Amino acid sequence: MESPVGRALLRLAGVSLVAVAVVCLVAPRPVNVGHRWQVVVPVCAALVLLVAVVRVPQWAKGRWVPVVVAVGGGVVATFIGLMTRYRYGWDARVVMDLARSLQSGRPLGSADYDYLSLYPNNLPLLAIDRTGVAVAQGFSLAPDAVLIPLNGICVGVTLYAVHLLVVRMAGRGASMVAQLATLLLVGTSPWLAVPYTDFYAMPFVVGGVALAVTALAPGPRRGRVVLWVLAVAALSVGYAIKTTPVVIVIAVVLTAVIGIFDHDLAPARRARVIAACAASMVVFVGLGTALSVAATWVSGVDQTRIDPDVTPPVVWWVALGADEQRSPTGVVNYGAYSREMVDALAGRTPDEMRAYAVDFLGDRWAERGLGGTLAFYGSKAAWNWGDGMFWAWGEGPDSLPGTLAPATGVTGIVHEVNGFHGTGYALRADLTQALWLALLLVAGIGLLRAPYRRETLLLALSVLGIAAFTLVLQGRSRYLFAFVPLVVALAATVHGSIPRLAGRRVR
Repeated sequence: MESPVGRALLRLAGVSLVAVAVVCLVAPRPVNVGHRWQVVVPVCAALVLLVAVVRVPQWAKGRWVPVVVAVGGGVVATFIGLMTRYRYGWDARVVMDLARSLQSGRPLGSADYDYLSLYPNNLPLLAIDRTGVAVAQGFSLAPDAVLIPLNGICVGVTLYAVHLLVVRMAGRGASMVAQLATLLLVGTSPWLAVPYTDFYAMPFVVGGVALAVTALAPGPRRGRVVLWVLAVAALSVGYAIKTTPVVIVIAVVLTAVIGIFDHDLAPARRARVIAACAASMVVFVGLGTALSVAATWVSGVDQTRIDPDVTPPVVWWVALGADEQRSPTGVVNYGAYSREMVDALAGRTPDEMRAYAVDFLGDRWAERGLGGTLAFYGSKAAWNWGDGMFWAWGEGPDSLPGTLAPATGVTGIVHEVNGFHGTGYALRADLTQALWLALLLVAGIGLLRAPYRRETLLLALSVLGIAAFTLVLQGRSRYLFAFVPLVVALAATVHGSIPRLAGRRVR
């Protein structure tokens, strides 16, 4: 039974993805690395055409191929991360230094607790980093030598979860291509060298969606309740590590509610499904809170010294998302981090923070008006989604010359290709950009023609959710990174709806 609401949401996601991809191709908003349209546009067009004619050979659909790609991808990601090691800055360095201090028995100072009070969402990362420091000390290693391989493990698990997510809906050929695309975008990224929440949350985001897709599939299915509970648990872990996966939970619940009206179902059963969705939200919040408390305990910080009155309210993050800055290189940052706005919170009460944020938003509205506001958020969407490198080397001082130590051999090649100042980085960034925009086009065009399915709706709502999150709140392309496998999976599952030029579909 067709769902008008579900079909409309699929079309909305499709229009949004096509629109942002087209803008990024013809009028891109500059990011921290320049992209050459002479490379990006023709390569992107070639990749989209390839989707319409490609045929995956039979040997690539073997039973063990997904496992081989997942394990091999995890190994490749680990080695690339280790060979790209550098002294990163920003929050990743701050939290790592805190973990080192705690593990060595040195008490944290007032400035450290001021930071944790301002950003309590980094407590789970602190717990992971401190555990990594402890393990590394046991083997006389540097913490990154333990935590970078953990990034690689997360890549491997994510790649297999992508297979599970795609294979049911689009076949083994599509799942293998989705794994390879994810490996290129995620498993070779310069971010592999940085211990941060994006990689740690990624397996739980993709795995949670894969479990939810199976649980929501129509027809009789044994263990549906178990799969649903596991999905909620996985997404709770992802949310505890990183805030953004909350949009996945909302997408799951919306899909379930829409799904009960896409076929004949007794009112009593519909009521039970709605009750189960409400209970799932309660469980999600409770489990997420419990995991956050556990992370605080594992981190070893003094909870009594973390002041909740220092934590900015949600409306402040909305105000930060409405700010516009210009970097020294001329790149306009739409709703990204602002040192000025952070400093403005000093000494303010929660009510004063909210008042400051509301006044800031009012000033931006008075300054821009309706047309200017729409133009700002349109540019922000194109800026967030128009970076296939996902802000690599863009945080803090990471892009400065000399960040990567001189190297030879394979490590030297990795530095030249993945290092911001490497001789091959510009081409690498252009080709990656073309791949990313091609995926957005395939996903968008496919959604415009795809039939309604609950599984497709869940993926589309997840993508719309992270788009809305990064549009309204503070964000930049790095905030999309943990969701990249879902975008790839969405493109893989709806590619069959693209008009066929020749050959056979990827199956």
